[in-house]
Amino acid sequence: MKAKLFTLFLALMTSAGTIFAESGTCGRHLTWDLTDGVLIISGSGDMTTWESVVDIPWESYRNSITSVIIGDGVTSIGDRAFSGCTGLTSVTIPNSVTSIGHRAFSGCTGLTSITIPNSVTSIGYEAFASCSGLTSVTIPNSVTSIGDNAFHNCSGLTSVTIPNSVTSIGGGAFSDCTGLTSITIPNSVTSIGDYAFSFCNGLTEFIVSNANCSVGVGVLVCCSNMTSIKGPAGILHMHDDYLNLYDISRRLQTIEITGGEMTENALSVINRSYKTLKKLDVSAATNSEFADEAFKGYYNLDTLLLPANLQRISYMMVAGCKNLQSFTISASVEEIEQSAFEDCRSLTSISFAENPALTKIGNWAFYNCHQLSQITIPDGVTEIGDAAFYGCVYVQYLQIPASVQSMGDNAFALCSRITRMDVDAVLPPAVEDKTFFEVSTEAPVYVPDESVNTYKAHPVWGRLNIIAKSEAPTALENVSATHGETTKLLRDGQILILRGDKTYTVTGQEVK
Repeated sequence: MKAKLFTLFLALMTSAGTIFAESGTCGRHLTWDLTDGVLIISGSGDMTTWESVVDIPWESYRNSITSVIIGDGVTSIGDRAFSGCTGLTSVTIPNSVTSIGHRAFSGCTGLTSITIPNSVTSIGYEAFASCSGLTSVTIPNSVTSIGDNAFHNCSGLTSVTIPNSVTSIGGGAFSDCTGLTSITIPNSVTSIGDYAFSFCNGLTEFIVSNANCSVGVGVLVCCSNMTSIKGPAGILHMHDDYLNLYDISRRLQTIEITGGEMTENALSVINRSYKTLKKLDVSAATNSEFADEAFKGYYNLDTLLLPANLQRISYMMVAGCKNLQSFTISASVEEIEQSAFEDCRSLTSISFAENPALTKIGNWAFYNCHQLSQITIPDGVTEIGDAAFYGCVYVQYLQIPASVQSMGDNAFALCSRITRMDVDAVLPPAVEDKTFFEVSTEAPVYVPDESVNTYKAHPVWGRLNIIAKSEAPTALENVSATHGETTKLLRDGQILILRGDKTYTVTGQEVK
């Protein structure tokens, strides 16, 4: 009968106190000897399929082999060579071997470790699949490819070192390796197959070093305990069915995308961790926009870095991120849409990149951003929408550039702690009756010297304390204090007076 290599290994018909031995040829070049469970393969050349001369069923002898010694001169381990040898506990592979074939050691549950020599360049399909006893594998620098499902279901595997020589990792290569806790994919790897690390529910950290690595679908599906991910955007993409059928990690704390485009599918994966995510860095992603409400309600998020080529911050995109403390608007952003940062109550500062393209700040854009201490609108903005900064109660300094043409109803309502406002527009920007609702009428508003009378004559601007810019204090010497001992300081372009344990503006308003 004809069969693959393993069907030639004769069973040991054992009885108490007796040592059995069998031997045979492996085709034209190799011979084998099986003595008391130790299989020795000798000769030179490839280990391939050959003809069996003894009709003994596989079930009778596959568990008899406990040790395999492959002699120097053997150049390959054939497909299914030792598949299902559940009693196999040790294997010696010489430096002459260059490839390990498909399913060569699959189902060898007794193997706890294996040394792959530096001569091996490829590990075949399911080569070590279901070797549940394996605890660690060191892949040598000679290996360039790891086949599909090569280590699938090696549930005892806790450590894998992938060398810089590897360029491809096959689909499902380490799927169901539930003991793995951390994986770093080196820069040499240019492709990772579908579901390569799926169902590795012990994984907490996953790093892909090559930002241009091609990543298959569902690489991390059902890695339910993952907390940290770094790599191309494709890492997070998976088949739509898996979003609902399987548990995607809901414990992510840190995500750093190093390249590629974030799909809606990938964003749906991130959204599963809206309660736990603390840092999201997608600055290297190629997206020019994100969908409305993309990161809404990520209430533990304290760091968010968006792509450098982002063109707009969409409707409620960051709304409700109550732990976000600072944010930088990239130069490419043209519009901050309605309610984009609404209820970001810990936001203390907003900064803008140089030469910003921003022209519009939408309605309610920074509504209830309580902790903002100063607002500097960049030059180029022409429109500030209704209630854009409504309820920013801790703002002390407001700067309006010459480009601003209109500010909507309640735009700065309840900004009651403003102590200084600089407006560069020669002609007063169009405002509504309640644009400055509850803003102190005593706080100085510095405008171009030639425009003082125009501002004072305006029905809304005229309610404020309009002063020529030439009279604005620029140094501490300009401050005069008449009530006891004081300390003077200049903060964010504003003169403040410290008296005892309290702080006042130059107009006498206490600063909390």
